[in-house]
Amino acid sequence: MKKSILALALVSLVAISCGDKKSTDTTTPDQGVEQTAEAPAQKELTYTVEWTAFKTPAKVGVKGTFDEIKLSEVNREAATLEEGLKGAQFAIVTSSASTGDPARDETLRLNFFTKLVGNINGFFGEFKEGKVLVHLTLNGITKEKEFAYEATEAGVKLKGSIDILEDFAAKDAFSALHTACNALHEGKTWSDVEIAVEIKE
Repeated sequence: MKKSILALALVSLVAISCGDKKSTDTTTPDQGVEQTAEAPAQKELTYTVEWTAFKTPAKVGVKGTFDEIKLSEVNREAATLEEGLKGAQFAIVTSSASTGDPARDETLRLNFFTKLVGNINGFFGEFKEGKVLVHLTLNGITKEKEFAYEATEAGVKLKGSIDILEDFAAKDAFSALHTACNALHEGKTWSDVEIAVEIKE
C-alpha cells in the first residue's frame, strides 16, 4: 500500500513537472530586434528631348521629339540633380523620332535616320556655372558640345545646338533628306539643329 501511494505521488510529480509551464519571458518575438525603417522609394526621373530642324530660306522651324530614350547611371544620392547627372549616360533610338505628322516621320526615318550610322548616345560632363559639356555620339562620330543649363523647381533644362554636317559628317543623310523634301523646303534645308532637354525628378 505504501508502495502504491509512493508510486502515485511520483507519477503526479512527473505529470506536474511536464505540464504547461507559465513562461516568465515577456519578450515578444519582435522585441530585441532593431526595427529599421525602409527608405522611401525614389521617384523615377522623367525626361524629354526636343529638336528643332529648319527648312526654307525663311528658316522655318520643324519640331520633333524621340519616343525611345534611356537615361542611366544617375547618382540619385547626390545633393542636387545637376551633380547627380555628371557622368549619366543616355541612349536615343533614332527611328523613334516623332513630329506629330506620320507622313513626315516616315520621310525622316527613310531618308535621314536610316542613313546614319547607329543610334544616338553619350554622357554628361560636369554641370557648372550654367554650362555642361555633352559628349554626343551621332553617325559614329563623338563630339563634345557645350550646352547651357538652368536648374528649375522641377529639375534641369538644357539647351544647345549641333550641325549635322560640320559636327557629324552626315552628308549622305542630309543630302537624301534635302532631295526628298526639296519642293517642300523651297530648295533650302538647314544643317543646324537646336536641341532642348528637360529632366524632371
